[in-house]
Amino acid sequence: MKKLKIGTLINDNNKLGVITKVIKMGTLDVAVDIINWRANYEVHYIDGIVSILGCKTLERLIKEDKIQIVFTPTTPLPPSSSSSEILRETMHQREQDQQRKRKNRRKEC
Repeated sequence: MKKLKIGTLINDNNKLGVITKVIKMGTLDVAVDIINWRANYEVHYIDGIVSILGCKTLERLIKEDKIQIVFTPTTPLPPSSSSSEILRETMHQREQDQQRKRKNRRKEC
């Protein structure tokens, strides 16, 4: 699997999330041994939950189709981008898409 970029949108069990940080191997300085020393992804979900997923775990969940990649940016977003702004804009776009689908579905009947 290729490395995911900041700004990648994922669908995790029908919950939208955005990758807000890519933590490269050995760059996170923590005193806790919970985080394995491998690449990790910080994901912000629309319900406010922030999760750190290991690259191997995320790869396995994508292969098992438990997580789907909704959108991959062509260039990574700058690290200073606000995750709440990204989520707000994404939710707005998603709502507009759903409204268009509903309108088109009604026209087809």
